[in-house]
Amino acid sequence: MTTSLLTPSRRSLLAGGSALGLASMLPSFALAQDKVKLTQFIWTGAQEPTPRRIAAEYMAAHPNVTIEMIAGTNGATYPQLQASRDIDPKNPLLNLGFFNMDATARGRAVDLWLPITEANVPNVAHILPAYRQPNDLGAIFCMDVGGLAYNTGAFSTAPDSWEMIFDPALRGKVALFDSFWAGNAFSVMAKLRGGSEKDAEVAFELYEKAARDGQFHSLVTSNAQLQQLLVSGEVVLAPHFRGVVLPWAKGGAPIGYAVPKEGQVAFPEGFQLVNGSSDAQIAACHELLNISLSAENVLDYCVTAHVVPLTDNITLPAELADDPAIQPEAIAAAIQLDYAAIAANAAAWSQEWNRRVKANL
Repeated sequence: MTTSLLTPSRRSLLAGGSALGLASMLPSFALAQDKVKLTQFIWTGAQEPTPRRIAAEYMAAHPNVTIEMIAGTNGATYPQLQASRDIDPKNPLLNLGFFNMDATARGRAVDLWLPITEANVPNVAHILPAYRQPNDLGAIFCMDVGGLAYNTGAFSTAPDSWEMIFDPALRGKVALFDSFWAGNAFSVMAKLRGGSEKDAEVAFELYEKAARDGQFHSLVTSNAQLQQLLVSGEVVLAPHFRGVVLPWAKGGAPIGYAVPKEGQVAFPEGFQLVNGSSDAQIAACHELLNISLSAENVLDYCVTAHVVPLTDNITLPAELADDPAIQPEAIAAAIQLDYAAIAANAAAWSQEWNRRVKANL
């Protein structure tokens, strides 16, 4: 980390001028074109403000460009994107989007992404080498971490182990995301119990037995659904991600985030440029990406979305840097998942999950 933290006024000034300043550093293909419409996918909740601001600034500086935002989750949006490409390769649902490593790996397998290189997006150079993607298919610039979300009124001390998901004392009070292998602790438990992303039978046995025993209250499909269950106390524990849980807590919900002693799940995230976009759309996306990956905008995103930067040119503010969940030792101990293997096994796992877990709830 080499750049000092920007003061709020300085950061706001830079952020406000980023669309004009950084765009002027690049060949302004979008300005030279006729009307260009982009569709950009963003995540809901705390992940929305920064990309919406950047898009508004970009459109103000480029009157010929319209950016339509689709807000949602990877789980719901990625299948729609891939289906749109299957129907018409030249008319994808999205041109630019924010995706996790599961969707990134799945899209790479079906030629869904275009390269994002230093030549067309210079700020890619600041992404840490360990997170640069094969063939530059993606700009993975930040990382969330997964642990345990819990109802603070139900615990005298914070839960501290992934194994607590299966604690009989919490029978009927645990919720999981449906078929979200990084987010429902399935992949983690496979590794902790001696299996792997390529051999998850030990996890299937564990989850199947727990489902038969009534351990799980329900399978959820959205953040809002899980939040409601945790607030009501119908559910007191669920595996989930720090960047989602902290805004709930800061909003006054009786929800906490806990770091499991076995390690958190590393969950890298970032941009993908969608294959099938037109030349004019790609050129505008290159400009928009470079602005989005500027130091001040990465910092703003990390602060508002409660995620960890994976670039070499910013420093986190104290209120984030002091969080034990993102200390260097905690990040170094994070459980790294083989997202390519998970993507390759996702269809087969879903069939087994439906047959052995969902059918026994």
